[in-house]
Amino acid sequence: MKTNKLFFLFSIFLSMLSTNASAYDFEVENADGVMIYYDYVTNKTEAVVTYKTKDYNSYSGSVVIPKEVTYNKKALKVTSIGEGAFYDCSSLESVTIPNSVTRIGESAFRYCSSLQSVTIPNSVTSIGRFTFDDCSSLESVTIPNNVTSIGAGAFQKCSSLQSVTIPNGVTRIEEFTFYGCDKLASVTIPNSVTSIGRCAFEGCSSLTSVTIPNSVTYIGAYTFYNCSNLQSVTIPNSVTSIEKQAFYGCSSLESVTIPSSVTSIGESLFAGCSALTSIIVEKNNPKYDSRDNCNAIIETNSNTLIVGCKNSVIPNSVTSIGRDAFYGITDLKNITIPNSVTSIDNGAFNSCIRLKTITIPNSVTWIGYSAFGGCSSLEYVTIPNSVTWIGDNAFAGCSSLKTITIPNSVTSIDYGTFCYCSSLESVTIPNSVTSIGYGAFCNCI
Repeated sequence: MKTNKLFFLFSIFLSMLSTNASAYDFEVENADGVMIYYDYVTNKTEAVVTYKTKDYNSYSGSVVIPKEVTYNKKALKVTSIGEGAFYDCSSLESVTIPNSVTRIGESAFRYCSSLQSVTIPNSVTSIGRFTFDDCSSLESVTIPNNVTSIGAGAFQKCSSLQSVTIPNGVTRIEEFTFYGCDKLASVTIPNSVTSIGRCAFEGCSSLTSVTIPNSVTYIGAYTFYNCSNLQSVTIPNSVTSIEKQAFYGCSSLESVTIPSSVTSIGESLFAGCSALTSIIVEKNNPKYDSRDNCNAIIETNSNTLIVGCKNSVIPNSVTSIGRDAFYGITDLKNITIPNSVTSIDNGAFNSCIRLKTITIPNSVTWIGYSAFGGCSSLEYVTIPNSVTWIGDNAFAGCSSLKTITIPNSVTSIDYGTFCYCSSLESVTIPNSVTSIGYGAFCNCI
């Protein structure tokens, strides 16, 4: 039994060696001396370009893929670039793909950091996931009109890519498609696109303007996250849903209009958009409004202000300031919270670094996590007797805060509440407080 078992394991080992040594069906040398590796497809009547071994790095320099290859005296049409065919070929500089190819597989050119140019023929109809991921030297690419599908992350981290035109046949921009393309200055989105996936343009810091066509109904989470030079964006009436943080950190964005069609807005939508001066919700929107010319987005039924800017005026009808509503509005110097407000949600004024004073009305009963965290210019704040709960890190990083009085209504001081309030000279803790969280006053030197 032992002999048979050892023989069986040895056979598996030999099989593994064989698989690693020959990850392709056949190889043919081009007239220019470049060896290309192929697999058979379609009952050995066609060929797909692949790699030599699973160690990759099979190609370098310039590669011209032929339309047809002859092996064992049989002509085979080359119809696709296989998954991972040129994966991690860091010395590959250019590739010419023939008109016979209809598909470029997943991760086909992933991590080809020296790839400067690639010619995609009109015959190609689909580009797989992560096809050109991290091709950091690729400056331009023309996607032919016949392409109807571009996979997730297809061009992510192509940090030299400057412009791209998406063809009319594409119906969806998948998640992470152009993530981290920080030199991408212009993009054309065709009328065929109906949805833009999450993180699709995240980190495209050179993008200055985007026109979203009337065909789009959905904008995913983090879509334009940290597009720091984006100055204008047009959201069409076709859009019904904008997911969370879609425009987070778009610090150059100056104005935005939410059309009447939008019925779903994710949290922290415009957090960190410090240049915003105008926010308008179109009339007849069934879910949101900008009542009293407040320069903000208010959820109508709950009376919650969910997005504000440095010019916002909080109406007397608002009962809650939503999560991250004013997050990162660095030019916000003062704002009046009306007596109608009962809660200040998590991160509501976080990182408003020029906010010097704030009056919290007696109507407020709780202050959320990090509500005023990082408000480094905030010198004075009075917490009213109505407040019963102050969240973790509520005033953390308020380095100019000198004195604080905690009212008798508060029973606990949570984790990191006043951490890094380095100018804090005195604090009054009432008898009502029964617990003080870890690091509540850390680095209050």
